[in-house]
Order: sequence, then structure tokens, then C-alpha cells
Amino acid sequence: MNFLKNIWNKIKHPKGLPLFLFFLWFVAITTTTILLVIFIHDQTVIHFILYALAAITLAYAIYTLIYLTPKMKDGMIKLLYKNKFTKSLLDDYGYRTTIFSAFSLLINITYVAFLGVTGIMSGSAWYISLTVYYLVLSLMKGSLFYSKHKHNTPLKKARAYRFSGIMLLFMTIAFSGIVVLVYTSNMSFEYAGLMIYVVATFTFYKLGIALYNIFKARKQNNLYIQTIRNINLASALISIVVLQVAMFQSFSPELNKSIANGLTGGLISIIIMILGIFMISKANKQITKIKQAEVTNDTTIK
Repeated sequence: MNFLKNIWNKIKHPKGLPLFLFFLWFVAITTTTILLVIFIHDQTVIHFILYALAAITLAYAIYTLIYLTPKMKDGMIKLLYKNKFTKSLLDDYGYRTTIFSAFSLLINITYVAFLGVTGIMSGSAWYISLTVYYLVLSLMKGSLFYSKHKHNTPLKKARAYRFSGIMLLFMTIAFSGIVVLVYTSNMSFEYAGLMIYVVATFTFYKLGIALYNIFKARKQNNLYIQTIRNINLASALISIVVLQVAMFQSFSPELNKSIANGLTGGLISIIIMILGIFMISKANKQITKIKQAEVTNDTTIK
């Protein structure tokens, strides 16, 4: 009885050599089943036995992953805490936001260079307009990183937030050029092969993350973080328009897409413009409060 109980406990709490041997078995039984299905098409008793073993093995493999995930997570966190850089990534939301945004900035700069070269070589107004948009976006993020340490007072942070709102309005003007081109000339472009599916997946992921981070940033009460998140949201929204243009061209090239693309582009432009105006208005209110507080403090001291 104790022997069976020990075996059951090892099954419930897999670890060490038995766990390693099980995963070797999992690989072996899965590979054997796949090979059998590929090379022996006639169903035999061996097929059904292997199916049953593969199903049981897969179910237990899922159980072990669920069981081990918390332990692997704890072990990984302990390992990351030993490094100063990764520790800061885990503990400091603002620091994590800055690092990821810096990586995003590098991608934007690379993309700007690619679009610019493509636009000049092909003489495409579409690519040149996108280049202007992504260039403005890169300049906005770059200016934030450059001036972060200088904006160490509430007044300077509010002014930087207002400046980003103004830049969003300029970015909307640049994007409006794209919308006009799409609407007036039924302009379009398409991604090669299956790239449209990859781009679509990434675009919707980007939008979902941007929306999630927008609400999360509101709780931080940090204008620097909120600025980055607002810029990322604007970028994600515009990516939706670019994706729509490409999808129409890929799946319905015979249709007149100018109206649909123009409406979507116009709506996105209005949303980004409202976002920029909101940032300017919010910054102005904070600047006024800060200046009034400074005047009150000076009066009190005198």
C-alpha cells in the first residue's frame, strides 16, 4: 500500500529523474504516433493503442506544465533579481516602460529608413507620406528620452506632456496626407505572400497592448509614462488604417476601397487629434495649478 502511495505522490508531484524520463517518453511516443500515421495508413490495433497512450501522455504532460509553472516562475524571478538591470525591469514600471519604448524607437528608426529609401527609389507618395508620419513619431519618442532627466520638476514634466500633445496634432496632419491620397486616388499597397497575416496579427496585438497600457498608465499618475502610452496608442491606431488598406488590396482588389479607407482614416485622424487636444488641455490645467501653487508659496514665505 505504501509503495502505491509513493508512486501516486510522485505522479502528483513530478520532479527530478522521473520527470526527465517522462518527457523522454513523451517525445518518443509522440514521434512514433506521428510516423505511424504518416507511413502506415491502414488502421490497426497498434494505431489505437498508440493513440490512447499518446492522449494519456499528452494529458499528463499538460498537468506537469501546469504544476511546474509556478515553480519555474519563482525560480526565474529569483534568477532575474540577481541582476541589477533585470531587477529594475521587474520592480520599476516606469523603468520598464522606458526600456521597451527605447527598443520600439530603434524599430521605428529602422522602419523610417526603409520607407524613406523605398519611397525615393519608387517615387511613391504613399511611402513618402508614411515616412513623414513615422519620422514625426520617432522624433517624439527621441525627444522624450533626451529630455527625460531635464524634466525633473512637475512644471517641466507638464510642459513636456503639452509639447507631445502638440506634436500629436502635427502627426495627425502628416497622416491626413496619407488619408487624402488613399481617398482621392484609391491608392493601395499589399504585403507579399503570407506577410499580411503576420502583419494583421501584430497590428491587433499592438492595439490591444496599447489600450491595456493606456488604462494602466492612468493609475501611475506619471506624465512621462502617460506620454509614451499615448504615442503608442496613436501609432497602433494608424497601423489599423495601413492594415485595412493592405487587406482590401489582398482580398478584394476589384472593389473601390477609397470610401471605406477614407472613412476609417478620417475617424482615426479625429481620434488622434482629440487625444492631442486632451493632452494639451490637461497640461495647461496642471501648469496653471503649479504656477498658482508657486505664487501662493512665495506669498506665504514673504
